[in-house]
Amino acid sequence: MSSVRFSNQLFGQIGGVNWQKKAGFSLLNTSEPTLEQTKQVHSCSSEKKISPPYESSGVLPHGVLPHIVVLGVNLDTIWQDETHLAWQLWQNIMLAFNWDESQIVFFDTQHLVEEEGMLSTIEEVIELGVDWVLCMDDEHPIVDLLQEGVQTVSVPDLELMLFDPYAKQTFYRTLTPLLSVI
Repeated sequence: MSSVRFSNQLFGQIGGVNWQKKAGFSLLNTSEPTLEQTKQVHSCSSEKKISPPYESSGVLPHGVLPHIVVLGVNLDTIWQDETHLAWQLWQNIMLAFNWDESQIVFFDTQHLVEEEGMLSTIEEVIELGVDWVLCMDDEHPIVDLLQEGVQTVSVPDLELMLFDPYAKQTFYRTLTPLLSVI
């Protein structure tokens, strides 16, 4: 990581976008969510489990695990389907990297066809406070939008990893350096 920093004005002039939190948003909410907040979160994303967001630049509170955001095609059909080989592969990946299922937030890019849906997804990713996003669909327009605020890490998709051992190796070698800083 480089320690070079641009002023916000210069950063904007070269095409960068300065993302900002919404007014009143807290990165760490210690209170229990209300029923209305829970319904709103579940209706906005394909997220399976929710744990409190964290501030990625600081030390995580005890017991809070960092979120892992995964973007890919057809993840809805694979996710938590015990009979699907791709889900079994993902289970092994989580085991190898010592990830808990509650850490994983996935977005199926097949459902992100309208600009409003992409912007909503970007907002959710920002609110999670992640430093990087695993991207299994580099051709999707949301990837370019996300690259303006977070690092997108291109990894092979699950289907490719099922049939190509080199794809699995690439996945592992790509993530190992990133995970050493968490």
